[in-house]
Amino acid sequence: MGLTLTEKIMASQSGRSRVKPGELIWADVYTVMTMDYLGAGTFKQFRSLGVSEVFDKNRVICVSDHLVPPPNEHFATMLNEWRKLVREHNITYFYDFGRQGIAHQIMVEQGHVLPGKISIGTDSHANTYGAVGAVGNAVGVTDAAVAMATGKCWFRVPEQICFYITGKWQPRIMAKDLSLYIMNMMRWNGHLIYKTLEFKGPAIEELDIAGRMTLCNMTVDLGAKNGIIAPDQKTAEFLKGIAKDNWEMISSDEDAVYEAVYEIDISNLSPMVSRPDKLDDVVPIEEVEGTPINKAFIGTCTNGRVEDFAVAAEILKGKQVHPAVNMWVVPASQQVYLEALKQGHIQTLIEAGVAVDTPSCAACAGIHTGVAGDGDVILSSGNRNMKGRMGSRNAQIYLSSPAVVAASAIYGKITDPRKL
Repeated sequence: MGLTLTEKIMASQSGRSRVKPGELIWADVYTVMTMDYLGAGTFKQFRSLGVSEVFDKNRVICVSDHLVPPPNEHFATMLNEWRKLVREHNITYFYDFGRQGIAHQIMVEQGHVLPGKISIGTDSHANTYGAVGAVGNAVGVTDAAVAMATGKCWFRVPEQICFYITGKWQPRIMAKDLSLYIMNMMRWNGHLIYKTLEFKGPAIEELDIAGRMTLCNMTVDLGAKNGIIAPDQKTAEFLKGIAKDNWEMISSDEDAVYEAVYEIDISNLSPMVSRPDKLDDVVPIEEVEGTPINKAFIGTCTNGRVEDFAVAAEILKGKQVHPAVNMWVVPASQQVYLEALKQGHIQTLIEAGVAVDTPSCAACAGIHTGVAGDGDVILSSGNRNMKGRMGSRNAQIYLSSPAVVAASAIYGKITDPRKL
C-alpha cells in the first residue's frame, strides 16, 4: 500500500518509513513564520520556555504584513515592539516595511518553503505553501514558539482527499473559479476538516505557481489541514535561484490510498462568485450578474500576484472604472509590485482609475487600507466574506476571481469577463 505526498513528507520528517491517518507525530519543521500582530506574543511564549536562541536564525522567518504602514498610534507601537524583539534575536530574514509583503507570498517567492518539507506559520493561510509541494500548516503562537526553540512540531496525520482536475482552461477562467467551485461542491459541512486536499491531474499541471498558490491558499477555508500539489518542472523553474536549500522531486505513489477522490472537468467551468456572509454560498456568475457594486478590490494572499494584475490590466486597458465604483489593488509583496510596474500593469490600472496601495494584507483583515463602511457592496478577490471581515458588519462582500473584479469595476455591477 503506497503513501500520498503528504504522508511521505510527514513520514520522512518524523524519521519514519510510513505514517497513517490519525497517528500523532513529532516532526522536523523546515521553517517557522510569524508576523507582526502575533509576532511579539510568539517571541514572548518562546522566551517563557527558558530558551534564549532560536533553533536556526535562517529558518525563523519574520514578516510585517497586517499592520504596515501602521494606521494608528496603537499599531505603530505594536510594530516597534515587534521590531525590537526580532532584532534582539538576530533573525536573518526579517521582511519589514520597505521589504514587506503578505507573509505567505514572501515565504513562497523567497524560497523559504520547499518540496518535501514542512513549514508552519502563525496565520491560517499557511496552507498556501503546498503550491510548491511543501506541507504548510497554520499553528498557534504556543506551537510556533516551541518550533522556534526545537525545530519541531507535533501533528496528527490527516486523512487524505484527492481532487483530480481534467479539461482545458478557458479564457478568463482562473484558479480562483475552481477554488470557489469546490467550495460550492463540498460546502462547509465538516467533511473536510483536518484533512489533506491534494490536487492532481492534467489541468493542475497546466497551472502556473500563482494559480497553485490560490488553490492551496483556500483549502483552509474548507477546514482542511493542508492543500498540496506535487512539484514538477514548473516548480523547479520557479525555485531556481531562490530556494534556500536543496530539495528533491516527490509525489504520491500510484497505489496511494485516499479517503475519497473527486474528479472535476473544468472545460465548461463558469466564473464563480461567493455571495455575502457565507463563503460556501457560491453560484455561477449568471445567477448574480448585474448586481450593483460600489467597491472593487484585487489583492490578498489569494490573488495579489503579478499574474492577477496582468489579467486585470488586460481587461481594463483603454477603459475606465465606473464613476460609482472605487477600485483599488494591493500587491502581495514588494517584489510583485516591482514586477507589475516593470510589465506596465500598474500604469494601465492607474490610467483606468484604479488606486494602488503599498503591499500588505490591507482591507482583507479589516484593519486599514480600504476598510468597508456601512452600505458598501464590495467585490473582492480575497478569501473570506463573513460579516465584518473587511470592516463594517453592514457591508456586503462578494468574492470572485480578479478577472470578474476588473470586468465588474467597468460597469458598476457584477459582470462576466468573458463578454468583454
